[in-house]
Amino acid sequence: MAADPLERLRLPTVPVEPRFAFAEQLLQRLQRTEASPRRETPTVRYFVRDLEAAVDFYCQHLGFEEELRPTPTFSMLYRGDLRLLLSLPVTHAMADGTLPTPGGWNRILIQVADLDTVISSLDRAGVRFRQDVPTGVAVRQVVLEDPSGNPIELFEPAAGYHERTRTQGG
Repeated sequence: MAADPLERLRLPTVPVEPRFAFAEQLLQRLQRTEASPRRETPTVRYFVRDLEAAVDFYCQHLGFEEELRPTPTFSMLYRGDLRLLLSLPVTHAMADGTLPTPGGWNRILIQVADLDTVISSLDRAGVRFRQDVPTGVAVRQVVLEDPSGNPIELFEPAAGYHERTRTQGG
């Protein structure tokens, strides 16, 4: 009998152990008969080389909280309304076997109140920056990297910085 060509794409079965609060909320949503209002959450996915190092980096240095880690290859983090999905590339092979790689220039942006203080703190912690000096016109900004080389832009608004006013329900 010939080997199944899809066998190499199958993922291992891994038990899921979500945080208790998450599991309780999920159970409540599943038990409701009426549809709950849909919330649009800005979401970014980063591929990382070492999931543990990436989770530690985002939680310790950038104020994210880990919400869920259902497998050893995936973690869901939150910082305010931003959801960050961290994945090891092994679970996202294309049909031809190509795997995504961390890095590049697309990035998440995080607003900070005092960029110089944040840069000093991250520098002392050994965080790698892509540029040494903050730049910008409407904002001062600096680009740093997570342990896998994914960029994160920290920015501090300048006087007159404009942001769209939040609408009701948004």
